Amino acid sequence: MQTAVITNNVMGTNPFTALTGMEYGQTGMTGGNAYGKGGTAIMGYAYTPQAASVTLPELLGAGTNVPFGQGTQVIKANFKANLVPMIIQTIGVRAGFAIGKRLMSKQRSFINSKVIDNIGLGRTVRV
Repeated sequence: MQTAVITNNVMGTNPFTALTGMEYGQTGMTGGNAYGKGGTAIMGYAYTPQAASVTLPELLGAGTNVPFGQGTQVIKANFKANLVPMIIQTIGVRAGFAIGKRLMSKQRSFINSKVIDNIGLGRTVRV
């Protein structure tokens, strides 16, 4: 969750897209038909280095026509603009997991002692 908070606020994308550079969006168009119906957008994952988000391959200069360090100004601007929300989200995630861990302690104990032990994974897996 912390990774998602940081990549969303600083790079403007999710962790998968930030690492791989593959962004979900329009990848092409289908042709129209003879009756005047226009083309339909084809959606999917593609490497689009000119998109609004910043990815690791863009920072490293991977791909064609992508200079090394592209997007550093966007990262600086996003960091300045999203610093306070990022801090609040970070505290919220930590507090939420701490509260959830306490609220779910009986259920976790039941799963560890009754379910996982009975299927033979008691010594290797703990929830």
